Amino acid sequence: MEKLKTKNEEKNILVWLDFDAYSYLNFGIINALSKLNNFNFFGIVTTKQDISFFEKQQLIPFKKIMYYPDCYINKSSFNIDKLKEFEKKYQLNIWSDIFTERSFYKYWTDFYKFSREEILSITQNSFLFFIEILEKIKPSLILMQHPGENISNLLLYKLAKKMGIKVLFPNPLYIHNKILISDNIESNEILDEYYKLIKNFKNDDQIFDENYIKKNNLRETVNIQSSYNYGTRSFSQKFHYYIKRISQNSESIYKNMGKTKYNMLKYKIQTYFKVKNRAKFLNENSIKKINDEKFFYFPLQSEPESKILTSSPFYTNQIALIENIAKSIPINYVLYVKEHPIQKVKLWRSVEDYKKIISIPNVKLVDPNVDAQKLISKSSGIISISGATGFEALFYGKPVIIFADEYYEGLSSVTKVKTFSELHDKIKKTFSNSEINNRELNVLMKSLEIHSISIPYFSIIDDGIILSSIQRYGENPILTIMNFKKFYEFHKKSFKSIAEAIYSKI
Repeated sequence: MEKLKTKNEEKNILVWLDFDAYSYLNFGIINALSKLNNFNFFGIVTTKQDISFFEKQQLIPFKKIMYYPDCYINKSSFNIDKLKEFEKKYQLNIWSDIFTERSFYKYWTDFYKFSREEILSITQNSFLFFIEILEKIKPSLILMQHPGENISNLLLYKLAKKMGIKVLFPNPLYIHNKILISDNIESNEILDEYYKLIKNFKNDDQIFDENYIKKNNLRETVNIQSSYNYGTRSFSQKFHYYIKRISQNSESIYKNMGKTKYNMLKYKIQTYFKVKNRAKFLNENSIKKINDEKFFYFPLQSEPESKILTSSPFYTNQIALIENIAKSIPINYVLYVKEHPIQKVKLWRSVEDYKKIISIPNVKLVDPNVDAQKLISKSSGIISISGATGFEALFYGKPVIIFADEYYEGLSSVTKVKTFSELHDKIKKTFSNSEINNRELNVLMKSLEIHSISIPYFSIIDDGIILSSIQRYGENPILTIMNFKKFYEFHKKSFKSIAEAIYSKI
């Protein structure tokens, strides 16, 4: 790649234009950002379907648009010593990062099982591609979605951080319509602010209690996510596209490996019956009523999900984790395990998984429609990998145990567990003292207020999915450009808020 020259006064911004809504969300952000100053924009596109749009639109004159899959398509070799060199130079745990890729392990593997050699070839070629770009472009900023949606954006994020390049992305918080423009997966800006403020914080008059969190919890966010429409509103367009898709060869990206016309049709039919069977089993074997008994509440996190894959890679086997928790709780307690409502969109878990959960003698599987706020309220405390439930429990005065880094971990009522061997003692100690310090909660909320912005982030994603489908189904960039302009205008205020938050951190 020839070294790129830019004007001295203009900074280079590299934009990760990933699949579906994220392409158009990030494009909307840089469209707003371009109105604040002059920048040189470079884009990395991950699917061919989007290239024609980004090349033909005239809103942002990209200096260069690069197609990421070119780096690994039709390439099979790798050098283990080179990978070892990358691992040492950039202080990475490459296998841990590889395990976050759903297509390589555990989740999206119905069509194809990647070999170790294929995985390492894709990984090495991705490293070479990103390192060359970062060294030649020397971006002042990389804009992307939350790292961990795939191996590619996680590697780019980690490489950039090790090379001292700023990476920013919208990070949804545990209050509805609140996000943080962050440079790290855990939203540490809030925790750092908490530790600064707690020393001399005076104003603890405001009461943050269950009434507050009932009005501001993520129920509405979950409803929006559950209604995501990964296609156009028109049935005829969907039907036309599906017929076209099975009659043509798929794009040669690793996510499409093994997706022959026959395999796709077979998978579609099998999945339909599997999902019906899973939903039926879950309905018949989960409790709908909160019993009058002592219990701890463990909320299952939806899978696959980037947060637990990246922030708690050694606790991603939730059934093994439930079993270890069940071994560690006092004899007079049971563990309530509630399925996540979003798991419906992800085709539920296998019947085998649900059977394993209900086979544990002191565990009860809770229906996903049971009110989570009532479960928190009636529980003796929350045990969670990470996530919103632990945060919401603070407003009910409930102690919390977590297994991953969280921006609310600074509160004295929150305990982080690092090994299973300490779990029993930490449960006993944490839940024997259930007092919540109101001053600490005030400081946490003040810290969150300082660093967050209020926008309907998941509604923008929802509209972005529809916009992406217009390009996918119609393959008409002119039509997509027209609809993007409507999309941008409708969410203009939100894009401006995000752009201003980013600009303040460049």
